[in-house]
Amino acid sequence: MITRRALLASLAARPRWPFAFSFKGYPDWPLEKAFALTAQLGYTGAELFDPNRINAAEVRSLVRKHKLPVLTIMEDLRLTGDEAAHLRQLESTCRLAAQIGRPLIETVAGGKPEEWASLRQQFARRLKPWAALAEKYRVTVAIKAHIGSALHLPEDAAALCKETGSSRLKINYDYSHFQLQGLPLAGSLQAALPHIAMIHIKDSTGAPPSHRFTLPGQGSIDYSAYAALLGNAGYRGPIVVEVSTHVLQAPDYNPEAAARFVATAVLPKFR
Repeated sequence: MITRRALLASLAARPRWPFAFSFKGYPDWPLEKAFALTAQLGYTGAELFDPNRINAAEVRSLVRKHKLPVLTIMEDLRLTGDEAAHLRQLESTCRLAAQIGRPLIETVAGGKPEEWASLRQQFARRLKPWAALAEKYRVTVAIKAHIGSALHLPEDAAALCKETGSSRLKINYDYSHFQLQGLPLAGSLQAALPHIAMIHIKDSTGAPPSHRFTLPGQGSIDYSAYAALLGNAGYRGPIVVEVSTHVLQAPDYNPEAAARFVATAVLPKFR
């Protein structure tokens, strides 16, 4: 029998928000191993990566076994290039999401920062069929403003969501990209609300264009202050640890050590 004290202790140990580790951080690991370690370390969700390689039945089985839901799926779509090809890929991922609990689908948007003015109307137009697919499969698609993309500011992402007019099109907010542009945490967060559906966390070192992304907790972002801002803003969506390609490229990168580091250094800040 579970005592009241044990129940309260268990609840206190869990993060206040769904807190996931991205499986991009486990390159070439079998899903079983990734689910097992992530659950063991106290994360309460997972982000899947490379959806074309995912077997829905296997994922459902592992979610049940490890009591670790899939909260998000990382895609790599574009609002530039071959529109039909990106729509086909998005529909494939929407179909997968509908089979594994309808996690959020997040993606960047493409282009370069200096192209924003010329691409804005194209982005707005192409987002409408994205939203239609999200509505068809009853999933949420979250677009990410990225320092290296045409869509690189939080207020522009919010404006696109508002213009699209669908509750299924939201924002994946990642402060690391705004910090590198000299934007304050509180201001950039406020600019994106209420369209934020998920949050990626990571840190960085250096200054553009020679910056490097790092694991959260290895840079200067104050995660205690971050958590307080999210609480005051009433945010209740998932927080996902992103492992950047910069981190993965390090010759001494160790997936288990990375997941353990964030679970120890950052996850407690969100309790």
